[in-house]
Amino acid sequence: MRELLELQTGQVAFISGLMSGFSLSVAAHVLRFGLRSRIAQLVFLLFLISSLLFLVALYVDVRLSIELAGIDSLPPELLKQVSGVRNIGTSCATVALMIFIAATGLLGWLAKPITGIMSSLIAACVFYTFWFVWQNINSLSQLLVAL
Repeated sequence: MRELLELQTGQVAFISGLMSGFSLSVAAHVLRFGLRSRIAQLVFLLFLISSLLFLVALYVDVRLSIELAGIDSLPPELLKQVSGVRNIGTSCATVALMIFIAATGLLGWLAKPITGIMSSLIAACVFYTFWFVWQNINSLSQLLVAL
């Protein structure tokens, strides 16, 4: 169980750090080019929020890794508390990913209307796929807990 927790924590931390950097980079580019439309301001804010939520997820997972370093077995009470804290980090990463998808869909509107329509349609398809996968993983998780 300990190895699985370390693997999950490391993966979420890596992805969160990477995505935080991507989000902040896009937000900085929108600022740099001085786009002043309402869509540009919304895109900037969404990417900024996404970056910060990914940073929260990164902090949670790295801090847990540091605090639990060297501990070979976790009592059930501690494991339950660690799972609760990890759920906060994972939830922040999930919300950040959804915001990132929405901001990416809006990004096309900064170019031309046809690009905005296409990017919004692609983002909608990704949202649907994300929701479908999320629902199926939750179903699997409930089945595994019942075992």
